[in-house]
Amino acid sequence: MSKTVAAIYQQRIVQFQEAIRKEKRLTSTLAWCRLAAFLIALSGVVLFFRNGWEGAWLVLSAIGLVAFVFFLVRYSKSQQRLQLYNTLLDLNQKEKELVTTGQSGFDNGNEFVNDQHDFSSDLDVFGPSSIYQHINRTGTLSGKQELAVALRQPLQDTVAITDTQEALKVLAPELEFRQLLTANALLAKEEESDRREIYAWLEMPIQFLNNRLVKVAIWASPLLVAGAIVVNILTGHFYPLLILIMINWLLLGASQKKIMSQYVLMAHKERILDKFSVLLQLVRKGSFGASRLLLQQQETAQEADVALRQLSRVSGAFDQRLNLLVGIVLNSVMLYDFHCILRLERWKLKHRLHITKWFDVVTRLEVWNSLATYAYNHPEFTWPAPQPEGRVMEAVALGHPLIPASDCVKNDGAVGEKDSFLIITGSNMSGKSTFLRSVGTNLLLAMCGAPVCAEQMRFTPMRLMTSMRIKDSIASHTSYFQAELLRLQHIILQLKAGERVFILLDEILKGTNSEDKLSGSRSLIEHFLRFNCLGMIATHDLELGHLEDSYPGQIRNYCFESTIQDDHLYFDYRIQEGIARNKNATFLMKQMDII
Repeated sequence: MSKTVAAIYQQRIVQFQEAIRKEKRLTSTLAWCRLAAFLIALSGVVLFFRNGWEGAWLVLSAIGLVAFVFFLVRYSKSQQRLQLYNTLLDLNQKEKELVTTGQSGFDNGNEFVNDQHDFSSDLDVFGPSSIYQHINRTGTLSGKQELAVALRQPLQDTVAITDTQEALKVLAPELEFRQLLTANALLAKEEESDRREIYAWLEMPIQFLNNRLVKVAIWASPLLVAGAIVVNILTGHFYPLLILIMINWLLLGASQKKIMSQYVLMAHKERILDKFSVLLQLVRKGSFGASRLLLQQQETAQEADVALRQLSRVSGAFDQRLNLLVGIVLNSVMLYDFHCILRLERWKLKHRLHITKWFDVVTRLEVWNSLATYAYNHPEFTWPAPQPEGRVMEAVALGHPLIPASDCVKNDGAVGEKDSFLIITGSNMSGKSTFLRSVGTNLLLAMCGAPVCAEQMRFTPMRLMTSMRIKDSIASHTSYFQAELLRLQHIILQLKAGERVFILLDEILKGTNSEDKLSGSRSLIEHFLRFNCLGMIATHDLELGHLEDSYPGQIRNYCFESTIQDDHLYFDYRIQEGIARNKNATFLMKQMDII
C-alpha cells in the first residue's frame, strides 16, 4: 500500500477531528441560545397577562419565538453537520487501517456467500477478508446489493469494461466527492422495506386528485371555520363552528382507510428521500471529465435531487399528522390529511415514471465509487487491456490483490495464444492454489473494470468457473464426490450451451482412487479441449503432464517446486515450465512427528 495514501487519510482524520470539536462548540452555543429565546418568548406571554395586556410584551414574545425558530433551524443543521463529520472521521480511520495493515473494517457481504455460485466461494469474493470487504464503500442497502451483483456477474462486453475503467479513472482522484457520497449514503440508513414501500405507493391508483369534493373542501373548510369563529366572537354562538368541525371529521373518517393505505407506505420516508436527494445533488455537481457513463448519470440526476427533496418535505409533513396539534387542530380547521394526500398524488403523477432511474443513479455511483476507492488505495496496480477478439489471459508479475505487497510473490502467467490449458503440478504448499486464485481474482476485477495486481495484463472477457473448494452437504444428502461431479457437470453444460468459459480447477476428483482419478482427470481435460474455453488445472498427478505430448499447442506444463536443504523445507513460490519433480508430504509428516 502507498505511504502517500495513508498520509492523506491521516491528514483527513486530523481535519475531521478538528471540525468535530468546532461543531460541538457551535452546537452547545446554539442550544443555549435556543433556550434563551424560548425563555424570552415565554416571559413575554407571562408579562403580557400580568401587566394589563400591553401589546409591547407580545412583540417581545414574538421576537423570542422568531429567535427560537432561527436557533432551532441552525441547531438542527449543526447536528446534521456533526453527524456527517463523525461519519467521515470513521470512514477515514477505516481507510487508514486498511491501507496500513490490510485489515478491512467495512461490511464483508457475508450474506452473499453462496457455495453453489460459479466462482465466488472459491475466490473469497464474499465473507471475512474477502474481495467484497476490501472494495465495498456502499452505504445504502441497494448499493450493497448492486455491488454484490457486479462481483457475481462481471461484465462480458469489452466496450462496457473500457467505459467503466474510464469512469473509475475519473472518480479515483476525486477523494472529497467519493467520501461525501459514501458518508451520505451511510446516513440514509436505508432499510429493506424502504424502496419496496415507495414502489408499492407509486403503483397505487390516484384516488384523491380527481375528487372534486375533496378539492372544494380543502379550500372551503378554512374559510368557513374562520367565518364560524367570527360568528362566535360576535354572537357567542359556537354551534356553527362545532358543526363544521364535525363535518370535517366525517369527511376525513369516510376517507381514512384510503389515506392510511398511502400513509403506511410513505410514513417516515423523509430521511431516506432527503439523503438520496443530497446524493443526487452531489452527482449533479460532480466534475466527471469526458466519462460517458458518469455524464449519463449526471444528466439523469439534473432534475432528480429537487424532485426528491420535494417528496421528502411532503413525506415529512405527512408524518406530522401524528403530532397532537396537527392531527387534531389542523385537521379540524383545514383538513390537513387531504392537503398532504393531494400533494403526494400530484408529485406521483408528475414523477413516478422517473423515480426508479433516479434511485438507480445512486446505486450505480455507489458501485463505481467502491471500485474507484479500491483503485485509489492501490496506485501500484495497473489497468488491464480487454481484448474483444480471440481468447487470451496474459499477465506479467501477477499477484494476489489481498496479499500484502511485502509478502506477495508475483508470477507471469499466460494462456490462450500458445495453449488452451495449463497443467500446474507441484508439492504441497508450494503455491499452486494461490496462483490459481490470483489468476481468477484478477480476471474478476478486470471484468468489473477495476485495476489488477500486475505490471501488465490483457484478457478476453469470459465466464469464470471454478472447482476448488467443493463441500459435501449432509442436509442435502450430497457426498463430497457427488458435489464435485455436480460442479463439473455444471461447467460442461455451460460449455455445451456455447458459453466462452475460463476454467480453474484445483485437484479434481479427490474423492476417488488414484487410478480412477487419473483416468477421469485425463478424460475431462481432453473433453474440455473440444469447447470454447481456456483454463488452468492444479494437480498432484504428475502423470497428467504427459498430456502435453499428446496435445502440443493445446496443453502446456508448469510447476511450483520445493527444495529440502539441511533438513529444512524451502519454497520460492515461483512458477516455471515443466513437471514438478520434488515431493514433501513424507518429509512434513516426519517434521511434525506424525510418522
